[in-house]
Amino acid sequence: MTILPVDSQRCTRPHVLDPGERCRARSLRDGRCLAHLDPGERDAYLAGLRPGSDVDAMGVVFTADLFQELLAPLSAGRGVAEFGAADFAGATFPADVSFHGAGFSAWAGFGHATFLGDAGFGQARFTGPAAFDSAVFSGRALFTGARFLEGADFARSSFARDALFGATRVIGEARFHEARFAGDLLVTGRADELDLTRATAEGEVHVEVAARAVLAEGLRAKDRVSLRLRAARVDLSGAVCAGALTVHGLQEPITHAADSPSRPLRQVDESGLADPRLGRVPLAAVTSLRGLDAGQVVLTDVDLTGCLFAGVHRADQIQLDGRCVFATDPRRRRRVLAEEHHWRARRRFLRGRGPGRWSPAPEGVRPVDSPRLEVLYRQLRKALEDAKNEPGAADFYYGEMEMRRAGARRAERLLLWLYWLVSGYGLRAWRALAAMLAVVAALALGMAHAGFPRPVPYLDALLHSLRAMVAVDVKTANVPETVTHWGQVLQVMLRVSGPLFVGLAALAIRNRVKR
Repeated sequence: MTILPVDSQRCTRPHVLDPGERCRARSLRDGRCLAHLDPGERDAYLAGLRPGSDVDAMGVVFTADLFQELLAPLSAGRGVAEFGAADFAGATFPADVSFHGAGFSAWAGFGHATFLGDAGFGQARFTGPAAFDSAVFSGRALFTGARFLEGADFARSSFARDALFGATRVIGEARFHEARFAGDLLVTGRADELDLTRATAEGEVHVEVAARAVLAEGLRAKDRVSLRLRAARVDLSGAVCAGALTVHGLQEPITHAADSPSRPLRQVDESGLADPRLGRVPLAAVTSLRGLDAGQVVLTDVDLTGCLFAGVHRADQIQLDGRCVFATDPRRRRRVLAEEHHWRARRRFLRGRGPGRWSPAPEGVRPVDSPRLEVLYRQLRKALEDAKNEPGAADFYYGEMEMRRAGARRAERLLLWLYWLVSGYGLRAWRALAAMLAVVAALALGMAHAGFPRPVPYLDALLHSLRAMVAVDVKTANVPETVTHWGQVLQVMLRVSGPLFVGLAALAIRNRVKR
């Protein structure tokens, strides 16, 4: 954050670029800033600088010559400038400037600075906090290979051309909160947290980072957005992208070109990213798609176990490629949405029971109701069917029917309950077969006592019932050839229920193996 000095500390001379205004830069002597010092006074000031010296150039307008004069004593002939605490807040650089390879051993402040040409910070090292908040980059912003050891703040900055942050490393948070990019944005490397909340991009956005979190809530992009992530949890709530939006969870560590030709590839540092429970780097996870238009969204190899889908637009058009992992029910029999966990946990709570093994909604997240969940499951089922993922679509059909049954009225609820009981909505083959055997056993009991002119042994009645169910006309020695009227009714029930249960079992098997 820029702290403006009191009037006695500001330069009172005319502004270098606008003589009609006062300069208002940091005063070094008698109301004059570095740009307005007499040549002798400036030489004396610069002669007192050494590599690692603090520099106070707040609000100064740097000509190309003045900038080089400042760097000379800080580099001491080594070609790389070394700064202590560096305050360039509100400074203006009318021409191209290069801080390439420069070292900043303390706080580096470039907040509200204006770069009218290219700003080169490639390979720069920021040991302390680096503040570029509300800076204006009229030319290219070149930060390839830069190192930020205590975070980098580019919040509300404006980039008129390409912003290149290739092979960067940020220990802490890389903040681009509400930043504006008129050109392309490239971010690759390592960051503990990358914040693109409510950023605006006119060009392409390409991010390839190993990070704990990527915050892209409210991101606005008019071109393609590509997020290639290692370990990161990404929030895309309310993002608006005119082009395609792809999120790819990387299975292998990120590598990029090294500084030395003898080492062609260098792996991005992943220290601190491993999950102690897993003993490895976790899969990149999408935590929220709420308010996102999924018409051009492609998710590949990402963890969706905690993803919030409620409120996503055109969910039926989302593309799920590779191995996308969803949550499972407590018995791990089917894939479910995180919202179903929240809904069931809340319902159990309202009934005076604990959540059991269903996960409650995180703080600040309100569980959605069963009709909304039914629609979500239906839309995502269609997306999986279009992708020829029938087993995955089957799980979501099961969830759709569960939510439909929860919101149905009495008659429909009873019908759906029976459908669930006897076949798991046509998805559980063992239930259909078990129901068939139960029906045979029950009807055989009726046949044994009322199906024939005289009672017969139960095992003989059971064998007769099995043959009747599969429509095989085979006589049994201990069973009379004639049946009573009740026996005829029971035979009709057997011959109708047999094909029904076999068909349900076959349908369930097909839904599980079809591709």
